[in-house]
Amino acid sequence: MSGTLTQAPNRSTSHRAAANGINSSDHLTYVPHAPRRTTPNILRTAAAVLGMVAVVAAVVLTTSASGARSKISSVGGTDAPSVQATNDFLFKLQDMDAQLVNALLVNGDTSVHVPRDKSEALYEQDRQDANADLESATVALAGNPSAFNQLHDVTDTFGQYQEQATRTLADDERTGGSVAGQAPDPVLADYTRDNDVLFGGDGQSGLMSAAKSLEQTSKEAINTSADSVTSSLNTLAAEFLIFGALLVGGLVAIQHYLFRRFHRVLNPALIGATVVALIIMLGGTAGANNTSGDFHTAKNNAFDSVLALGEANALSAGINSDESRWLLVYNEPSQADQFTIAFLAGEQAVAGQPQATSLTTYAAALKDEAADRTPDTLEQTTLDPNSSFGQEFHNITFPGEGEAALAAFNAYDAYVQDDAQLRAMPLNTEAGLRQAINFDTNADTPGSSDQAFNAYSTALGNVTAINEAQFKTAMPAARNRMGVWTWLPYVLAALLIGLTVLGLRPRLTEYR
Repeated sequence: MSGTLTQAPNRSTSHRAAANGINSSDHLTYVPHAPRRTTPNILRTAAAVLGMVAVVAAVVLTTSASGARSKISSVGGTDAPSVQATNDFLFKLQDMDAQLVNALLVNGDTSVHVPRDKSEALYEQDRQDANADLESATVALAGNPSAFNQLHDVTDTFGQYQEQATRTLADDERTGGSVAGQAPDPVLADYTRDNDVLFGGDGQSGLMSAAKSLEQTSKEAINTSADSVTSSLNTLAAEFLIFGALLVGGLVAIQHYLFRRFHRVLNPALIGATVVALIIMLGGTAGANNTSGDFHTAKNNAFDSVLALGEANALSAGINSDESRWLLVYNEPSQADQFTIAFLAGEQAVAGQPQATSLTTYAAALKDEAADRTPDTLEQTTLDPNSSFGQEFHNITFPGEGEAALAAFNAYDAYVQDDAQLRAMPLNTEAGLRQAINFDTNADTPGSSDQAFNAYSTALGNVTAINEAQFKTAMPAARNRMGVWTWLPYVLAALLIGLTVLGLRPRLTEYR
């Protein structure tokens, strides 16, 4: 056949279209796509998921760490100062009243060792310190409405006490006379009104009860905050473990896939990313646990002892005041008995002797306990574990604390024995009464009750100082240790993502 070809030949493509799974009618628009489960897509998806987990981990971990750090700061910067301020207020309040009573004991007698104006000067110093404590508590409790309302009531009643004390001193100066220990009935009636403001008519209410309630509220607040810190740190440690395990597991899975697909054993960048994930998991967990340890040292080991010893200090100021109150009203049996009972109750709160039922049996039991104790046997004490020294003896933690605690306890025992000596003195003559007042109020004479009390207060301050120093070291350490993890997870997450991309890029370029 001859001639010219005038039409393009029809080429059958149906078999090719069928082979590719398309209809022959749309073969001119077909564009082939790589299957979704190809190696590049799998690697890109894995990298994307791993990056998302790293970013979520960074956000969650830094948020949790910031929350824990904030709570630690609150305990150290707000809760602890509020407890200390209310505790010190109780001490200053008791000592104020002791100095008031000492001034009333002296009257205008110039032959006593401690003149009236010295007691009045000490009263004024205590008053200023107490006001400063209330100001500190106002700042510390500003975020606690309930405690702040309690503080307002305490401040108002404290003002009433000061007004009544001023009237009592003025009346004593005008009508008190010149013989020590013989305040007239109107002055004693004035002081009874002072005492009613302090303790209420029933001896269980008044300013002292309100201040103790405020202190209890502050203690509950710091314990609640401390429990919250511990819970937050435990949760944070678990989060570090979980997110770290997810990241490590994801990176190991990617490396396993690469080994099976490309038969390459080592990928330095992915190994580096795995190390970063391990740092997040192990380093973060260790950081949370170490922070928890520092916080436990600060709160449980140090501050709980500071609190117990501070309570002992305030209670001891109370019994020292009761000793002077008893001497002021020694010839009024009912009132004298009231202050004797209060003295014994205070003793039991400082260092409880459950079997003692009187001042005499208490002093004897305390002397035996002091003789039986050494720094190494403090935990074997028979003291009531809820009393101040009972709590401290079961919380000896730091170097030198046991020796200092025992020294304070022995000094307390010496003071109690001197109180027994005071109560045995004859008070039925002016000379005997003056001698008893000197023994009670003169801190400069060796062997006096007041000197023994001051020595005890100093020893108590020494053991308190050991715990305060540890608190001031451990609490910032906990806060600073946690501070690193408020930003480091972001850096580690970015590094992990970068190393992952760096490790996968060479494999992905092989498919271009």
